Amino acid sequence: MPAAVADPIPLTASERSSSILRRVRDVRDESEERADVASKSGVPELVALAKAGDREAFGDLYRLYHAPIFRVVRAQLGDGADDAVAETFVRAWGSLHRYREMGVPFVGWLYGIARNVVADEFRRRRRVEPTDRVPEGMIGSTVDDDLSLEAAIARLPDEQRKVVELKFLLGLTNAEIGSVLGITPGAVNSKQWRALGHLRRALEER
Repeated sequence: MPAAVADPIPLTASERSSSILRRVRDVRDESEERADVASKSGVPELVALAKAGDREAFGDLYRLYHAPIFRVVRAQLGDGADDAVAETFVRAWGSLHRYREMGVPFVGWLYGIARNVVADEFRRRRRVEPTDRVPEGMIGSTVDDDLSLEAAIARLPDEQRKVVELKFLLGLTNAEIGSVLGITPGAVNSKQWRALGHLRRALEER
């Protein structure tokens, strides 16, 4: 007769939030590795080639940045993220000739486009959905830990959410985030720690 399997010991709210926040650090580590790859593969060179009409170079940029941009968009939209990410890269290709680095990394420029696409999608949803309907993406966001984290990020104050998205989902440095948002690296660090505190409290309340 097989031995009985003991029920798993449930995690406390604090343990659960710590476990989920570790996922943030794991994503950050993954993003930092991607940034290392990007520096070695020569993103500026790929951008220059893409601006000259090289579709293969733009395809390399797409493969490099699709996953982090998808995480940012899914945290905001839930359902519909795939279409929004596709639209982000379509717009990027169409306006690539206007991109100038000026201290802002290419992925930071993509991030700005993605936020505009998300804003457009929210406006579209308000036009076509009843105002008392909860978006399906937000209902699904409580299903598992990854989506719980994304829902918590989506509820952060706007500036703190931007810092978390740029730092932990896109892998930018404090200096790069500062150039994107127009604030100092010290202000970025301060917003980051306030955001992490809000995330921990939000996740412990679940």
